[in-house]
Amino acid sequence: MRIVTAAVLLFALLLATVTAAAAPAVDIPKMTREEALRYLEGDRYAVDQTNLVVAIMNGNLELAEALLSAGVDVNDPELIHPALHLAATSCAGRRVERETILAMIEVLLAHGAKANVPGETELSALMVAAQQCDGSIVHRLVKAGADMKFRTSVGFTPLSMAFLLDNLSAAEALVDEGARLSAEAAAKLLEGKDDPKYIALVKKARAK
Repeated sequence: MRIVTAAVLLFALLLATVTAAAAPAVDIPKMTREEALRYLEGDRYAVDQTNLVVAIMNGNLELAEALLSAGVDVNDPELIHPALHLAATSCAGRRVERETILAMIEVLLAHGAKANVPGETELSALMVAAQQCDGSIVHRLVKAGADMKFRTSVGFTPLSMAFLLDNLSAAEALVDEGARLSAEAAAKLLEGKDDPKYIALVKKARAK
């Protein structure tokens, strides 16, 4: 009887652990237009692009959802940067938690945010993430269609930028997604490097 009881308890514990792991870390809010307007009126927020920028940068999911549901255009060219670029920027200094940033990306994508914005010349959302976000955020942006072959005016790609800034989490995610380095770029990145993990990852990323 004790053996059966112990087995049941062990199974319950394992089931609870799996369920907890599968559950989303942060709830993703959804609002109707009416709910959004009530939320904004109650907290006295204007329905404008400036408040959307602030919401994204600070990881305020409810405010972002309310503004977008109330009618703010997620792809408005008047935003200081494209919406997903702003979400990736919030990785800086780890002032917004990774799970919150991932949830913010879901909110923005649900409202039609573009992973690639025509006319971006230096920093796409993926390029920003390659510099300062961890691999999970990079994976999500690539899944959303972010261009791994994007190049800055001086030829940097998201993968080369991740290596240059020693963001190996982002670099590994990009390599796993299929991004590659030219033999020349790989050789330059390996100059003066002695970190075994870094060296192995550059070699893995080197195009054949």
